[in-house]
Amino acid sequence: MDHKYGILGVTTLSTLMAAIDSTIVYLALPEMGNSFHSGISYLTLVIAAYLISTTVMLVPAIEITKRIGNRNFYIIGFSLFTASSLLIAISISISMVIFFRFIEGIGAGIMASSDIPIILGAFRKGERGKAIGLSSIAWSVGTLIGPVLGGFLVAINWRYIFLINVPIGIAAMYAGFRIIGKDKPVKTRIKYKSTISMAVFMIPLIVGISLINIYYMLISLAIFPVFLYIQIKNPVIDPGLLRNIKFSLITLASFLESFVFFSVLFALSLYFQSDLGYSSIEAGLIIFTYPVASIISSPIGGMLYDKYPNPEAIMAIGALLECIPVLFIAIYLKFIPELLLIAGFGGSFFWSPSTTMITDAHEEKFRVQANNAMLILRNIGIITAISILPLFILYFSGINVSLGDIFVSSKRINISAGISAYLVFTSLVSLSSLIFIFMYHMKSKSNETMKENGKGTRKYQIIK
Repeated sequence: MDHKYGILGVTTLSTLMAAIDSTIVYLALPEMGNSFHSGISYLTLVIAAYLISTTVMLVPAIEITKRIGNRNFYIIGFSLFTASSLLIAISISISMVIFFRFIEGIGAGIMASSDIPIILGAFRKGERGKAIGLSSIAWSVGTLIGPVLGGFLVAINWRYIFLINVPIGIAAMYAGFRIIGKDKPVKTRIKYKSTISMAVFMIPLIVGISLINIYYMLISLAIFPVFLYIQIKNPVIDPGLLRNIKFSLITLASFLESFVFFSVLFALSLYFQSDLGYSSIEAGLIIFTYPVASIISSPIGGMLYDKYPNPEAIMAIGALLECIPVLFIAIYLKFIPELLLIAGFGGSFFWSPSTTMITDAHEEKFRVQANNAMLILRNIGIITAISILPLFILYFSGINVSLGDIFVSSKRINISAGISAYLVFTSLVSLSSLIFIFMYHMKSKSNETMKENGKGTRKYQIIK
């Protein structure tokens, strides 16, 4: 019996859960602080712990997946995510919350590294663009509806934002175990050194930037030479992947595009609540036009990839449709729901083709590595977008507050200048992805010319 759509449903659900959990916690920070009598430094770590562990886990995930198989690794990730959600909900201290958020992020990283390869194994080549387009809805929607859902759940109790994961996770684990096929394990080496060095370097760096704390940044700077040495010996991203020029160009474009993708949600949620005095629910409902557009356009973007001979053109249109409206929002701070609707369409037109192009750029045995490399760089872009916002608020709005203080404070704070500058910056960073998309187009034309002249094309292989 063909279970491919059941498999797609399970993987999409896991992506949705992980994406929601990455943003839903912002609305719970004030209640967490009151519940545990905790300072802002600890509350910020609740956010950072999840995002960093999710990203770092993508490094060894490639080898672990080969060693134990996609299905087994996927179920382990779901188990960690579900169990840690329960443990966060019953935690009695902020330290417990931070620790189990880190574990939850590991589970999310495992699921993120496994779902695309599972989908690719379940669908034929002509169907993959549509399948990944449907799956990509989950990330867009989950990241953006997190604040809306969180607003309602926090009104009851902040612990419910984690408890809701438990029954859904158990049901999804059971379904995944029943319908996802087994694959044969392969013995391979796991990059322990790369994983640990990346975590040790990233944690103080991200926390330092977020809190505008020079001491954390200096710790990260001191660690950097060791991190660099280990990465030269045991790189996070296999150098062989980068020898595929098309893969490198699309991955770099995706990294740059990730800046605006997350910054819209983050900055506007803050603007509505701090400047305009909206409740978290009201702010989330306005921003909801973004995921609505994503729901409609993600399958369309995937289908266009399957049928259109130049998918990079779809990506370019998507980047323009996402970034230009955000620039207008940044400059005028008007017509926000309407502009977000356009930006949502653009984002999906970019991400659906790019995800499929990255995985299709290599032979089947290298797709897990290609997918994880893209996820690592995308997450680093998202984490960076989170971290730099306080710097813009401090410089352009003249307000000396940390990221968490803005959310926890009950006062209305005028941060519109900082928000505008931040959105202009992230939009321009993401627009620069057009450079790499154009380079991809020129590379494709060059390959076609070589074929027409009978010279063939160079085949890029991963060198072990």
